[in-house]
Amino acid sequence: MLRFRSTSDFQKEVRTRVRSYLKQHGKSGLADHRYYLKAGLNMALYLVPFVIFLLGNTSFLMTTLLWGITGLGMAGVGMNVMHDAIHNTVSRSEWVNRKIGAVIYMLAGNSYTWKVQHNIKHHTHTNLDGHDDDIDTGSMFRFHPTQDLKPRHKYQHIYAPFAYAFMTWKWLLEKDFTQIVQYNKSELFKVRNQSLGLLWTKLIVGKGFHFSVFYILPLVLGLPWYMILWGNMVMHGVAGTILSFTFQLAHVVDKAEFPTEEEAKQDSLLEHQLKTTANFSTKSKWVTWYTGGLNFQVEHHLFPSINHVHYPKIAEIVRKTAEEFKLPYNEYRSTISALKGHFAHLKNMGRSMA
Repeated sequence: MLRFRSTSDFQKEVRTRVRSYLKQHGKSGLADHRYYLKAGLNMALYLVPFVIFLLGNTSFLMTTLLWGITGLGMAGVGMNVMHDAIHNTVSRSEWVNRKIGAVIYMLAGNSYTWKVQHNIKHHTHTNLDGHDDDIDTGSMFRFHPTQDLKPRHKYQHIYAPFAYAFMTWKWLLEKDFTQIVQYNKSELFKVRNQSLGLLWTKLIVGKGFHFSVFYILPLVLGLPWYMILWGNMVMHGVAGTILSFTFQLAHVVDKAEFPTEEEAKQDSLLEHQLKTTANFSTKSKWVTWYTGGLNFQVEHHLFPSINHVHYPKIAEIVRKTAEEFKLPYNEYRSTISALKGHFAHLKNMGRSMA
């Protein structure tokens, strides 16, 4: 793993100020009633429309609507429930966090591969080519200046939305399987305290659970196979699009930096996170509510052990501290402006070698 500069005055000061804020206001930094309320509402958004579909006799239009809402819920559960739990910010109890985080299996994902790719690799080596798997798409996209430029990248800003729609399909059918093989080859990421066989068992059982609920159960209840397949396509398309864009607007934008290893080594970890991360639409209570605070990505990367319900308050501290130390605080005022920043970066990476 790449070693950053051990510390910096900014890193010490921002941590001190945020800790002081939490202590002064009697907050633990963990989830409170707002998290649990959101968890319940998003789970309902995910499952209630699906149950209505299971009751049968829905038209094609109603089926599309119901599964579309299920897709909204699927993304909402991922951003609001699973994400915080796997970061261990729901409870002091690892058991509670692990059980709540297990909802990832309902979303067609896997807790082990998510922890390695997201918590370890992405959060440590944000926007570093060869280290951050979030910007490694093979040759599908060119996100980083050091990645090879292919002729098709000239059009990546055009085909990106269509590719993003397949994000959760890729989780379900391919990505988790290949990542377990890849990660287990590395001593750094080898599973501890459980066998590789148990890891594969959890993966297969998790995928089987998702298929059983969303494919086999409707078939057993006598619903048409083509409506089931169409519904799943709609659900995954909606969820994949929302999740992909939410993650991309936080890092793959024209305001964020994409440093080389040598450049990154000059910064402390938190300085690196500031430079490679961006907030968007932080004044919108709806965006903040639905995305689980992922629009406060700067705060999330600086303090991943703090639950997202606290981000709006600590953002004021982070912004002020960054300004005092003359460090960048990347932010887009709206989701639209962040989308423009994302597509501008895609266009730039599609036509230049550096």
